[in-house]
Amino acid sequence: MKKKIAIVGFGTAGQRFFAYLKKKNNIKIIKIIVKNKRNIFFKNKNIGGTFADIKKLGDIDGVIIATKYQVSFKYAEFFLKRKTPILIEKPFCKTFAQSKKIQNLFRKNKSSFIINYSDTFDPTFIKLIDGGIKKIGTIKSIIGNYGNNKTLYPVKDKYFPLQNWISHPISMFLKICGNITKFKILKYKLKKQNGFYFEKIQVRLVKKNIDLSFNFSNFPGSKNRNIKIIGSKGFIKFNSYNSADNYIFNKRKKFIKSSITSIENIINLFLKNIDNNKTFSNLDIGVREHYLSKAILRKISK
Repeated sequence: MKKKIAIVGFGTAGQRFFAYLKKKNNIKIIKIIVKNKRNIFFKNKNIGGTFADIKKLGDIDGVIIATKYQVSFKYAEFFLKRKTPILIEKPFCKTFAQSKKIQNLFRKNKSSFIINYSDTFDPTFIKLIDGGIKKIGTIKSIIGNYGNNKTLYPVKDKYFPLQNWISHPISMFLKICGNITKFKILKYKLKKQNGFYFEKIQVRLVKKNIDLSFNFSNFPGSKNRNIKIIGSKGFIKFNSYNSADNYIFNKRKKFIKSSITSIENIINLFLKNIDNNKTFSNLDIGVREHYLSKAILRKISK
């Protein structure tokens, strides 16, 4: 039987999810919810709907929430109360209080809730961690470098580059190291140029016995989205922008690659949870990421 899926939000992320789901024969997309009414076709049927149609959806097998983070909470809350499996784009809510409420609702209603921290679901990264952590020995340090000057952030939107990017390195560090609550900002620079925001930051995260740091910049330069995990016997390199830069080094390089993309992996997990009626969630990372990211953003805004 085909699984009935709805999508809330149809920006870049929503369209990406839709494009992949269209390829699967076991999926019936019954509605795509957008703010303003528009025609969206699937199997020659107009499935476009507005936010007012959410309560009319009836029984569905799962929902993908890809709205702006300012409004994600009310949709997450609604579908959690209905015990509908959820795949939600990051940031999954606006405030830390909202993230805790979502966590409590998840514990109470027990349905699958997956936050799309794309790098942590990258099959290559998963293979690197599964096959490399024991080989490189005791982890001594982790260094992350992130940034992309191709995406522009208009000053009028008041949406800053770091605000958009910070969940990527933080979710990776939490995935590898467990909880982290303290940090120190080593360098920070904000610049307005030609109507756009540019930011540069270097942050040290506090974790006993491990030196953690990440750098972010959308100043003119090359794209970065990589992390290096350095151990006592070797290191792991992961670069989601360059497949040739993914390897485990222990006396020699062992290159790791995967033919499956991050979005394919996370949607397959989402659908598998529906099939098996599992309550899988990465909300523990989500709540911790939200707390730490918000604390860093508050610090630099002072």
